[in-house]
Amino acid sequence: MKEKIDKGDLYLLKEHSSLSDSQLGELLEQKSYANITDWQKFVKYLTLVLGAGFLLSGIVFFFAYNWADLHKNIKFLLVFTLLTVSVIGAVYPKLNTVVRQVSLLSASILVGVLFAVYGQVYQTGANAYDLFFMWVLAVTPWTVLSRFSPQWLFYAVLANTTLILYFLQVTSDDLLFYSGLFLLLLNVVLYIVPLILGKVYTYRIESYYTGIMTFVCSAISTMGIITFIFVNYDRYSRADLKGLYLLLAAGSVWLIGSFMRCLKTKDLLIFSYFLIAIFSIVFSILIRIADFNDGALLLYAIYSVGGTFAIVKLIMNQKKVWSHE
Repeated sequence: MKEKIDKGDLYLLKEHSSLSDSQLGELLEQKSYANITDWQKFVKYLTLVLGAGFLLSGIVFFFAYNWADLHKNIKFLLVFTLLTVSVIGAVYPKLNTVVRQVSLLSASILVGVLFAVYGQVYQTGANAYDLFFMWVLAVTPWTVLSRFSPQWLFYAVLANTTLILYFLQVTSDDLLFYSGLFLLLLNVVLYIVPLILGKVYTYRIESYYTGIMTFVCSAISTMGIITFIFVNYDRYSRADLKGLYLLLAAGSVWLIGSFMRCLKTKDLLIFSYFLIAIFSIVFSILIRIADFNDGALLLYAIYSVGGTFAIVKLIMNQKKVWSHE
C-alpha cells in the first residue's frame, strides 16, 4: 500500500505552490484520506489486536481463578512459555510486521505478569510501585525500538501508573502540586519522544496516539490552572506553592504551545482541546468570583450554553477557513 501523506503537508504545499483547490482536493482523496483498502487493513489489524488482547485477558483470568491450586513451578513454566513464544514471534523475520509488533506488545504485558508471579511466589514484600517501576524499565528498550503506536500507548499508561503509585506510596502529601507537574512533564515527554524517533527512523506515529497524549497533557494543564484559581493559599507552605506556580507555568506553556502547533498543522482536534480548556478556565474564574445564589446560577447556565455554542461555531468556522486555504 502506498504511503499516506499528512494533509497538513499538502496544505503547506498549496501555500507555496500554484496548486488549485480542485487539485488539492484530488491529492487529499488519493494521498491522505482513507479508502476501502485502508479500512479493510484497519479491521484486519483491529481484530488481530483484539484477539491478542482477549487471549492475554484469558490467561490472566486463568491464573487468577486457579492460582491457589497451581504449583509455583507450573506458574513460572506457563509464564515463561508464553513470554518465550511472544518474543520469538516478535523477532521472527518471516512474520508480518504488525504480527511481530503485536507479539512484542504481548511480551511487554507478560513481563508484568512474570514480575507479579515472582513477587507473589517468593513474597518479596515489594509494593505496587516497585513492580510497575521494574516493568517500565524492562519494556523501555522494546518500546523505543517497536515503531508501534499501541506499544507506545501501553507504555504511556504504564509510565503514568508508575508515577502515580510513586506519589501515593513513596512520597508524602507535601508533593501534591509537584505530582501534577511531573505528570504533565512525563506526558509531554511521551508525546514528543515518539515524534522525534519517528523522524529519525522514518516511521509515522499514529494520529490516535498523538491525539490521546495531547488530550492528557491539555487536561492536566487545565486542572493545574483551575487548582491555582481555587486553592486556599493559607493551607500550604511556600515550598508547596512553588510547585503550584511551576505547574501553572508549565500548563500555560503547554496550552499556548499546543495552540500554536494546531495553527501550524491545521489540526482541529488540538484546536478543540484548546477551546475546551479556555472554556473550563473561564468558567472556573466565574465560579471563583461569584457567589452561589440564583443570579450566579443563571450566569453559569448562560455561560455554559453560550460557551458550548461558541466552541462549536469556532470549530466549524476554523474548519472552513483551513479547508479553503
